[in-house]
Amino acid sequence: MRPTHPWLLATAAALALCACGGEDDGVGPVRDTTPPAAPRNLRVQRIGDGEVWLAWTAVAEDRVTYRVYRSASGSTPVRIDTTSQTAFGDKGLDYATEYTYEVTAVDAVGNEGPPSNPAGGQPLNSLAPLPPQSLRAVAHNLTLLSLLEVVLDWDSSPESDLAVYRVYRSRTPGAPLATANLRAVVARPRFVDDQVAVGETFYYRVTAVDRGEKESLASDEASDVPLAAPELAYPIQGEATTPTPSFRWRAVPGARSYQVVVTTSPTTGEISAMPSTTDTAANFIGRSLADGTTETLRPGVVYYWLVIASTRADHTENSVSAFESFKVR
Repeated sequence: MRPTHPWLLATAAALALCACGGEDDGVGPVRDTTPPAAPRNLRVQRIGDGEVWLAWTAVAEDRVTYRVYRSASGSTPVRIDTTSQTAFGDKGLDYATEYTYEVTAVDAVGNEGPPSNPAGGQPLNSLAPLPPQSLRAVAHNLTLLSLLEVVLDWDSSPESDLAVYRVYRSRTPGAPLATANLRAVVARPRFVDDQVAVGETFYYRVTAVDRGEKESLASDEASDVPLAAPELAYPIQGEATTPTPSFRWRAVPGARSYQVVVTTSPTTGEISAMPSTTDTAANFIGRSLADGTTETLRPGVVYYWLVIASTRADHTENSVSAFESFKVR
């Protein structure tokens, strides 16, 4: 019998171990089932006006999220949100209800730990909303579109318990916020006042009202007036002009600026690039073309023009004249 070399025995043993290792031994990876500890020191940082703001101490474990539970007047706690932060704000609450909160920690594999200490209170309606900001009023008298209005808009209120806005209107600046001056109650930060007249100025202020009927102080005042439509003086009714006509119109009471628009038809084809002016006359300036040249008026062609009047420094259109025609000789 020939002796077995040690290296052959070692190789055979290694192969046997490999074969054994390739079979399923029924033991899988060990799953983490240990939940995180409870968050500590849950507390109310701020409460009132339908809001409860909470904070707590983080658990000593990486990659956790927190589940926030709420109960109302002793009811069963219900999960209302999940956050990765150690603070949470609950908004839009009922003023007269007592709320209680608990927070749990959840690890990366979904184990949820025990609840924190409870904390809560009653978010009484203690403060009125802040006044609305950036109130703007823009009047329009656009006969072609049958628009005679003053459009109001303002910044949306950040109040979580906001209910409505009240729009007040008066004929004199600084009038009191009286019921007689209440023009509208709206849910959105916009209102179109179509009960206006040409040449009549109204002054507007807006307040915010919360669900508890507390009303803010008034916004800053804004006003505008629908202007009369400009009356065109020259050229009109197809009058012949030079290739660089000087347009003239009559002043509109209350207007701060004007702009002339020249077109190739009564509805389309603007070819002018004339800046706004405070005067009641303007010389034709053509718009720039893609080839670097400027639009010119051609002899024998009929053109149309109108004037836009504005009450604002940014030249927002207020009223617009009727179209008139002219012909270049």
